[in-house]
Amino acid sequence: MFRTFTERRARKEQERQHELSVRLRSPEPEVRATAAGEIAQARDMAWAIRELAQAMDREPSPIWFDAVAGPFCDAVCRDRAVRERVERMFAAHADEPVELVRAWTALLAEFGAGAALDTVDDELAAEVGARLRRVREQGGMLHELSGTAPDSLDYVVTFGVTVELLHDAVRRYVPLPADDIERTRRETRETLERALAHPARSDHRHALLVSHCEPPDDETWADRQLAALHIREALDLCGSAEPDRVALGVEALSVMLRFNHVCLNNAVRETLDRLCVPDQDPFTFSEVLSCYPSLHAGRRLDDPPVEMFLAALGHADPLVRANAAAGLDTIAAGLPEESRAVAALIEAMEHDPDIEVVRSAAYALATIPCREEADARAASAALAGKAGSADPGLRVASVDGAIHRDEPGAFDLLTAELRRPDVEARFVSSVDLFLDLGKLPPKDVTAQWARLLERLRQDGWPDRPNEHEAGGDTEPDFRVALLELTLDKLRAHT
Repeated sequence: MFRTFTERRARKEQERQHELSVRLRSPEPEVRATAAGEIAQARDMAWAIRELAQAMDREPSPIWFDAVAGPFCDAVCRDRAVRERVERMFAAHADEPVELVRAWTALLAEFGAGAALDTVDDELAAEVGARLRRVREQGGMLHELSGTAPDSLDYVVTFGVTVELLHDAVRRYVPLPADDIERTRRETRETLERALAHPARSDHRHALLVSHCEPPDDETWADRQLAALHIREALDLCGSAEPDRVALGVEALSVMLRFNHVCLNNAVRETLDRLCVPDQDPFTFSEVLSCYPSLHAGRRLDDPPVEMFLAALGHADPLVRANAAAGLDTIAAGLPEESRAVAALIEAMEHDPDIEVVRSAAYALATIPCREEADARAASAALAGKAGSADPGLRVASVDGAIHRDEPGAFDLLTAELRRPDVEARFVSSVDLFLDLGKLPPKDVTAQWARLLERLRQDGWPDRPNEHEAGGDTEPDFRVALLELTLDKLRAHT
């Protein structure tokens, strides 16, 4: 039987769709990503949107999620009816995360991707609210999408980022199976009990907490929910009547938050506020102070306790003062108290009798993103005076502050440090940090840095830390790995 041209084309299209659908389910992420990009341009837009919506909802790796979410957005933007529906949804619920999640999951359910959520978990709503706030802060105006050309850069970026952040949050807050919840809580309680047998601030206790709470190398969608279970157990300890258990609970919280396990914010904030009392044990108070900046950086607090941090700079215990200084760059930046915070940090850097407090204040001055130009100038001037300090902790603050603020000659300061045959590892780490941040000097400078680091490697630098270094910075394996990683990044920029 002879087939008509239309029938042959339909059959060919059906075979093509089947082939793409199979590739979209490949165990190889690169294959899935390539297939998603091809599907986004398919003639049958309804099929493309359905396939990509389902793929986005089943993508096994958070790392590769954007490789599917991006093509999904491309496909949606080609279909005027679906695109305008999403635009109306974003405009109507830009300030209503619960309603946005309901509407979004209902839309995807129509394409066979997941179930529509009638009940939205408080944590999911808070996370979506925080993400929408970040979109607005970056200039994304959801309520203006319908009046913007769909092929314009502003539209493509705002639409794409919002979709990715929204569905990424939905995926991360899928409830865990009951068996996984029970197993995780049991293992966390057992780890905390073992940690309790070691003194506060001891290496053994810290190692136990880190090994249990450190995220896996390969990120999974369950990580956020697992972190929430860890935090719940730490909060339970913080509610104990036994001071030793409270101290462990706060120390565990500090470790968890440092790993960016920012969830259960309201419960964590209530616990921290309750523990900030005048007669609190200094160690517990210092750990409480270390938690607030992580909480604020993850999801901005409506009323960060700046006054408490400023007052804590006068505490009798140096550990409390050091943590108060270390947190002010995050807690006070951009607020009305910013100028007082900068002045207080300068005072601590110049006059505190404890060197750790001095170093903490100096580095906070280096990294505080001042809103007021006068505050930035004051911080820069104070740090410039430490460029020739005998203490490497103060010099690294001076160098890093100059680079953060794009000051003339800043890269020359770092080059001078790298020329020293006994340069501290923290200066090599500064090179690595600023490359990651996109603070790139001219290529001749990166080439010079690469030559200097290569010379350090050839001269046996990893095996000879100087007298100013301690802890992990002295370990040869760490120093070798740091050199290799930084050299690889430098070569990519030369």
